[in-house]
Amino acid sequence: MHVVISQSIHFHTHVDAVGAIMAAMQYRAVQGSPTTFNIGSGEMNTLSAFADKIQQVAFDDKRPNKSVSKSVIDVERSNAARSAGFTSNEYLGWSAQTTLKDGVAKLLAWHLDRALPFFSSSTLDEEEVDYSESEGVMKHMDGKDLLSKNNVESCSTEEGDATCLLEQHTSYPCASECSTMTCTSSIFDAVLPIVHDTTEGCYMVLYTAPLGYDVESLDVETEYSDSGSTFEYHEGTVCTIAFVPSESTLVKNVIEDLPVNAQSMLDTSPSDSYSTKLKKLNGHLAHKGFLLIFVDGATHPLSPEETLLPKLAPARLFHSSVRRAMYVDESFSHTPYPEDALFLSTETYRGVTKSRTIKSHDEKGRETKYKLPEEPQRYAVMLASQMRDISTGEGHTVSLRDATRAMMDEKGYEADAHEPKEIRAQREFYERGRALINSMQLRSSDPAHRHKIEIKDFIRSKWVLYNLKLEEGHHVRCEWYKEHGRWAGSNTLDSGMDHLSFAYVMAKRELSRKIVSEEPLPKELSLTEKVIKAATDAHEWHPVFLGGGSKIPLHDSFKASAAQAIPLNIADRPEFELDKVVPETVSLDTKTSYFVRIMSDEVMLKARKNWAKFIAKFEKH
Repeated sequence: MHVVISQSIHFHTHVDAVGAIMAAMQYRAVQGSPTTFNIGSGEMNTLSAFADKIQQVAFDDKRPNKSVSKSVIDVERSNAARSAGFTSNEYLGWSAQTTLKDGVAKLLAWHLDRALPFFSSSTLDEEEVDYSESEGVMKHMDGKDLLSKNNVESCSTEEGDATCLLEQHTSYPCASECSTMTCTSSIFDAVLPIVHDTTEGCYMVLYTAPLGYDVESLDVETEYSDSGSTFEYHEGTVCTIAFVPSESTLVKNVIEDLPVNAQSMLDTSPSDSYSTKLKKLNGHLAHKGFLLIFVDGATHPLSPEETLLPKLAPARLFHSSVRRAMYVDESFSHTPYPEDALFLSTETYRGVTKSRTIKSHDEKGRETKYKLPEEPQRYAVMLASQMRDISTGEGHTVSLRDATRAMMDEKGYEADAHEPKEIRAQREFYERGRALINSMQLRSSDPAHRHKIEIKDFIRSKWVLYNLKLEEGHHVRCEWYKEHGRWAGSNTLDSGMDHLSFAYVMAKRELSRKIVSEEPLPKELSLTEKVIKAATDAHEWHPVFLGGGSKIPLHDSFKASAAQAIPLNIADRPEFELDKVVPETVSLDTKTSYFVRIMSDEVMLKARKNWAKFIAKFEKH
């Protein structure tokens, strides 16, 4: 049996093509004789007409047709179609349902969502971008919007349409930096003007967001700071903010405890209704060092997209002046101060480091000098702390069960607690996906490029620091937001293992980078490389790769951005102790490599001591 599709005459979407094949599979030919069906729609079009239709759909019918039709002999119709003696409608009970215009629109919508999964921002300069809406940033058209403009009904996988190409969770809250024109409303829409006004002039925001339940008090505490707070040793200002439910016990108690004289200063009085007080006092009251932002409708369980937004996709929440943001979980056991946030921000960049030598030992234990290569300038778009108590090894062999157990411990689960079924489903999906991707059937036929996906970059996500002004960071955040949104449930108090989602996102990005950059398979580390790894924090910097068909990571070659780069705090000295580190400003005229930095406790402790010495020295002078 043959199914003939005449390409130069009839155009079919994947839906129609699959439908025709499924219908043909049900047909039983008489006496087993082969049968050819004509599945043409009956709508005759030339290739030039097809090109015109693409132009009309893409440009909203505002451009004239530019393609020129040619007189041709319809060979396909005169032979193949003529030989197809039976029509699909007559014998299969099937006929094409999609018009050329609808098919073109669906095809373009699919490609648009693939090419631009997250909208492009307004550009501040050659390197920096802006994802806030305070300056009127426009959102780009996505696939659903393209279909809507052409009056084409969109499909949905959630409604059981097996032929739908659209992924779930393609429409995000408008307050998310990952949303497009078909965004959805959320609890954050009403407070955006308040937060933008509050954070105007802030270099950095230190914030938390206990939402989705009745908050009685903030478990995390800090020192209040706003755009007027300055530091002698740093030009940036840190603003401390907490998003809390306006209906919560915490907000009610804070308003009730407000002295009468303070109420008059804030243009309110005891006789005002509670709703009036909420409106007037929003963004003006502080609790445990955080300026409170009252969010309506946030005491009940939220959708995963709303729950995860402040932590994973926050850029649109703040004013365009905010360059960095540090999220702190409400259950974080340590007190984060604005000074801590500034310290961590200085750990996100390194200037150019000249070639140098250090002393170590060779394989026989003899003292030996090693020459370290020059390191290019680099910038971390994201900073987090490394997960403890996870066995190290090759990423394709690390036990995800053990990693998940460590993550559950970090989130506060009891030692004998069973793995929740939602978390188990996520872990098993990653385990099976890793096994499938690493199987020989899916790997390159070239032995030199048989890379494996390695899930190994595990973080503690009680706090995370972002650079909000870099395109590379935007994509990392949105990929994390999108991936974890698939697994996080409606239970705000247990929004799943975002650390596990992050490790999977990093593994996919690393595999893509290795394949596109044609990186050779890793070999056993040389002695010099082992010295570098032991003596420096170079292995903590993970190159960011955006793809786009390039054979090299964005902004730099793979060789220059590999983990052989040596940080600034290593110089010519006999031992590997960190010296005094003065946070240096990255030169805008110097080529920069972008990274995600996952910082170990040991390196962070040493860096913190150096920072304290720097501050003491600065204050002394």
